[in-house]
Amino acid sequence: MVRVFKAEEKLSPDYIPSRLPHRDAEFRLLKTFFSGVISGSSTISTRVIVTGSVGTGKSALVKLFGATAEEEARRSGVNLRFLYVNCRISRSTFLILSRLIEQLRARIGARGFANEELLHRILNYLELKDIYAIIALDEVDLLISRGEDLLYLLSRIGEERERPPRISTILITRNPEIFDLLDESTRSSLLGNIIHLSEYDSGQLYDILKFRAEEALMPGVLLEESLRLIADLAGERGDARYALDILWRAGKYAEAESSRVIAPEHVRKAAASIYPAIRREHLEFLSQHERLILLALTRGLQGGQAYVTAADLYQNYQLVCEEYSAEPRAYTSFWEHLQRLDDLGIIRINVRSEGAKGRRSYVSLPGIPATILQAELESILRRRQL
Repeated sequence: MVRVFKAEEKLSPDYIPSRLPHRDAEFRLLKTFFSGVISGSSTISTRVIVTGSVGTGKSALVKLFGATAEEEARRSGVNLRFLYVNCRISRSTFLILSRLIEQLRARIGARGFANEELLHRILNYLELKDIYAIIALDEVDLLISRGEDLLYLLSRIGEERERPPRISTILITRNPEIFDLLDESTRSSLLGNIIHLSEYDSGQLYDILKFRAEEALMPGVLLEESLRLIADLAGERGDARYALDILWRAGKYAEAESSRVIAPEHVRKAAASIYPAIRREHLEFLSQHERLILLALTRGLQGGQAYVTAADLYQNYQLVCEEYSAEPRAYTSFWEHLQRLDDLGIIRINVRSEGAKGRRSYVSLPGIPATILQAELESILRRRQL
């Protein structure tokens, strides 16, 4: 059998490479923000927010920084632990605190305690063992949208304890607007340091793919024209995760055909298999509100523009709900539906920095003409009203 892969796990979204091309500046900035924590000299709790669209390397950047910070602290004689929790998996304050206890391997009973008391038991443990912790909460928007109190509790630990705080935080989100849902005091304590990861262009994706291919594939397997084709295809989305997925799938197609190289045709097959054209049966399986949101998006794009802001889309969605006699969902639920549609590849959410105006989320429809999708959605919604 022809070998295409040398270590295919190195194309997995969960693999953290030894370096992240084109994220050096953001990596250095993280190290600067946490320099006092790493050296054990910090007297305040450091809080950083990392934002960016899907596939911009948010999680990989933070995880690589966490591993590096632990090692640098160890060399300085500081006992620093990097603790990572995905809020999509651990969806409540209690589950997150329990996950932190597991990672610390602390003998702390979690059952029977209120969240605030459990957090203070963790802090007591860190002080007893002389441990500093950097807690990374990924997809934190899901925690905020559920009204959980963890961020409030974390923002208050410095006020309630006499000793320097042992916990610093990194909050990772693709939707910076979600912090507007927090109360003013919590929001002001969190929004000091923000690192925004812009989307990759095709040239940057080329460098990332080349680096990862050298780790994951046998020498000479990936043709130059195939590499450039993947970079160009993924460059339309600015998404490194999508680019790596195409590369892995193209390798699998080559392997199945006993090809010694990954040819452009393998790349085209791979790209088509990941995000096929939206068909009617795909729309049938969406929830009613996902269809209403999509319909609102198609109408918002009728004027020829490429994007609609999430805020404008929400207003359009409310009008569409009124038209179809549906009760509009709250903005937090609306955003969760948007994320699911983005995860399915039906829409594209793009976060942009706009200087003094802050950051806004823009929504586009990359896979199908808006007029065609609008007609399909209106047909399905009318039929379901009968």
